[in-house]
Amino acid sequence: MITRAELKSHAKDKLRGRWGLAIGGFFLANLIIQIIAQTINFIAGNSLPLRLIAFLATIILSSAIGVGMCKFSLNYAVNDETPALGDIFSGFKVLLKALGVYVLMMICVIIGLILLIVPGIILSFMFSQAFYILADDNSKSVIDCLKESAAMMKGYKFDYFVLSLSFLGWIILGVISLFIGLLWVMPYMQVTLASFYLKVKNDYFGVTENTTNTIPEF
Repeated sequence: MITRAELKSHAKDKLRGRWGLAIGGFFLANLIIQIIAQTINFIAGNSLPLRLIAFLATIILSSAIGVGMCKFSLNYAVNDETPALGDIFSGFKVLLKALGVYVLMMICVIIGLILLIVPGIILSFMFSQAFYILADDNSKSVIDCLKESAAMMKGYKFDYFVLSLSFLGWIILGVISLFIGLLWVMPYMQVTLASFYLKVKNDYFGVTENTTNTIPEF
């Protein structure tokens, strides 16, 4: 049974004494995305072809950084890993896979949203672990990541929804504080979600799964 309390407690334990690195890491990742995206859009101006190229470049960058942030979060959540700023850029090592996961996931979610909205939301929860799976094991293919995420999330989609929703109040407070509070909220939230992935993975595979990460005891 997954409880929000144990996942959040685990995240806080793993962040204790290492908040500075976590805050700096997530701030750096978001800053890089924003600066590069804004710079590309500025250069593109009103040119439609250039704006399309800028859009594609932003997706590529977001995919790679997204996987890197998952790796960074996982290295906080597991028992035998030490997080490092370099983790944020680890997604560039599997850039094509990261992009493939992102694009296929977005296509499925958008189609679901167009049809009846609710299916799109369900699909977003179904594939929510794909980036973590790729960050955890770079050898897995794009399809493997999506299929494994869908299989792992059977029976856990509502848990994921409630866990994510439980941070809404913190996010609002972070925004009210001129976004300064988000410097603490985002690492807390991301490490909690990484802990969720590890717990669901443990429940799905059990102790027989061959993994480079030691799944923590909650």
